[in-house]
Amino acid sequence: MFIIGIIGVQFPRSLLVTGCPEGTVPTHHAGECRPLLPIETDETFPWDKQQAEAQDFFRQFQTGVAADRREEVVSMMMYPLRVTFYNDPKPADYRFLQSPDELLDVYDKVFHKSVVNYITSYDANEVWGNDYFLQTGTGQIGISCTTLGDCPECSFEFKVKVIRGNSIYRDTVEDIFGNPIKPSDTQ
Repeated sequence: MFIIGIIGVQFPRSLLVTGCPEGTVPTHHAGECRPLLPIETDETFPWDKQQAEAQDFFRQFQTGVAADRREEVVSMMMYPLRVTFYNDPKPADYRFLQSPDELLDVYDKVFHKSVVNYITSYDANEVWGNDYFLQTGTGQIGISCTTLGDCPECSFEFKVKVIRGNSIYRDTVEDIFGNPIKPSDTQ
């Protein structure tokens, strides 16, 4: 007869969250920590209010993008802003723009005409997510939500954090012989 035992080992909290102070957790960005969020319940978190404000924010974003109000649009971003250009071949090859000036330098690459069309035609009522991150569709546009104050009387601040231009549907383009042409060859 064999006896196999399992010994449970509990690591100190500081070892589990290396590099982050107590009460914070790592983000997806190396060396960056964010506050540990309290668990919200349906009784304490105003989901309807957050959803309505997120939709209003997205409508303002749509209006700014549609009207090509670049200064307004770049002020609606959270930096570093994670982007992919429309014609980037790999969906996971993100670029990080550190400031409004960096975004303005590559604005036409980030807001390619197909990306603008996607943003302006997306139904703002379909923006969805949780208490700290909302998105369109499958994450083409990611919106960070910061809860200000104690809920249920809290308010919200929204900023666009992710623009995945190369995950937006691309029309196929062909040459005169029917061969596909990469989007970068036609722009």
